[in-house]
Amino acid sequence: MPSFLWPNDDGWPYPDTAGETVDLDATTDDDHICLRATPSQLFDHLDPLERAVITAHYGLEGHQPRTMKELHAEMGLPRAELRDALGTGLAKLRTELR
Repeated sequence: MPSFLWPNDDGWPYPDTAGETVDLDATTDDDHICLRATPSQLFDHLDPLERAVITAHYGLEGHQPRTMKELHAEMGLPRAELRDALGTGLAKLRTELR
């Protein structure tokens, strides 16, 4: 349980976190971790659009990760269609990994 310092400069107590450090860059999406460790054969059953969106969004196959906005601009498809392709593709991969 954190100890509280009292008072702080603004008069409110804040937890003493001097001994705690958090690496914000270390937090990673679980899907991203699984996809990096996934053999490429698991991608073979995906539709071409699902595969393209997943590999581009998560930066697989040596590419930089891209946002859905960037994919929308590159592919010229509606964002809703890209989100659907990402969601169904990830659902298929999760099913295969079970």
